[in-house]
Amino acid sequence: MNKNDIHVLSRAVIMIDDHILLAYDPRSTPNHYYELNASFYYLPGGHIEFKESARQAVLREIQEETGYTAQYERFLGVIEHAWNFPGDEAYCHTHEINLIFKVHISGLNPKIKISQKEDHVAFHWIPLTEINTIDLRPAPLKSLLPKWLDMNAAPELVSTFP
Repeated sequence: MNKNDIHVLSRAVIMIDDHILLAYDPRSTPNHYYELNASFYYLPGGHIEFKESARQAVLREIQEETGYTAQYERFLGVIEHAWNFPGDEAYCHTHEINLIFKVHISGLNPKIKISQKEDHVAFHWIPLTEINTIDLRPAPLKSLLPKWLDMNAAPELVSTFP
């Protein structure tokens, strides 16, 4: 990964019974959030491939990461963000443009553990009321998600850059 790379990603908000499905890297340093080995959490999803729409990408990524078929609901917003891997704050490893979509997976509920399909992505259901107690990245999601999930909220662009 080049230090000048910009990654364009489609990310999914999957909400059921006031719980949100969040992803984490199970290979990362433990921080004991919910007794899991997650150094931080993020929305499921991933890179948009060449000549693939952002909507197609989020549905494909959810299928690849969870094994479930998601249905598109609506576009929520965009977050521009740069971050470092934990423990390496001296070097910015990633600059992302995250397109955030609300999607739905039929038949799923927070009591169902999502099986890990890829070695670098695992999942945990977290009550939306508790997202301020975890390291969720990008950090503005903590305040944006409740607002964006309001059906009357308009999509917006948010940046973590000064």
